[in-house]
Amino acid sequence: MSHSITDIFYKQRADFFKEQKEREKRMTFPDDVEEYKNIAYLDDGDKAHRLDVYRPKEAGSKKLPVIINVHGGGLILGSKEFNRYFCAKMCKLGYVIFSVEYRLVPDCMFFDQCEDLSRAFDYIDKNISKYNGDEKEIFAVGDSGGACLLTYTTAMITNKKMAAAAKVKASKINIKALGLISGMFYTNKFDKLGLFLPKYLYGKNYKKESFAKYVNPENTELINALPPCFLVTSENDNLKHYTINFVKALKKNNKYHKLINFEKKPELTHAFSVFEPELKESGETIREISKFFMHCKR
Repeated sequence: MSHSITDIFYKQRADFFKEQKEREKRMTFPDDVEEYKNIAYLDDGDKAHRLDVYRPKEAGSKKLPVIINVHGGGLILGSKEFNRYFCAKMCKLGYVIFSVEYRLVPDCMFFDQCEDLSRAFDYIDKNISKYNGDEKEIFAVGDSGGACLLTYTTAMITNKKMAAAAKVKASKINIKALGLISGMFYTNKFDKLGLFLPKYLYGKNYKKESFAKYVNPENTELINALPPCFLVTSENDNLKHYTINFVKALKKNNKYHKLINFEKKPELTHAFSVFEPELKESGETIREISKFFMHCKR
């Protein structure tokens, strides 16, 4: 692997954390949300194997539906802390939110990230009652690279062949629906991402491996293994075409889904509802995801 590319990954990650610190100065965490931080979902001491939990204070001990949140960052950067304000805002609609951290490329591969998320799924499945969550109402939301990771890891729950090809021990959690925000679904297209990213995610010779057919997210086996999907993009989203193309694949396979494509506004950029959760359109996004989830639980 080229050291120049890995150096770029690490620089991007360092820049991200600097920007995150600046962002923290202008964001306000709501007083009416309980937050439980840095809970280990694996007992290996790795800080990447932690999650945070959010509950609305006014809910008391009432049992609430559950949302698992998977942060974005192109699979090479990002953090659960960046999604903190998005999670708090969604939590206030009456959910227990589990926000998951996972290892990042190039310190690991995509298969390792799927393994991390699978183990987080297992922890959540076993500990839902501890946080007064409803084990019969489990949903999940991911943005950008997190949406990609969530899509694949959720599909592995049902598609055992796909999990075996990735050498991932699939979770048995029952996720009823997904919310996919500005998903980075395609990783091997002939574009800025696909030109360099695949070998870091899947290995240099991935095209010869059994997982190769699943690298295309339009694979019928993958699509059919997914629960209902709610998708969000915008005319200013630089990965809008990824969402639109993935929606076409969902339609082709008769997979139940809903798409919102917001109009072109300067502030409605890639994954804007996570980056700027106080925007009017961000609130609309969160409410519409919640409506979709409540419809899918019936």
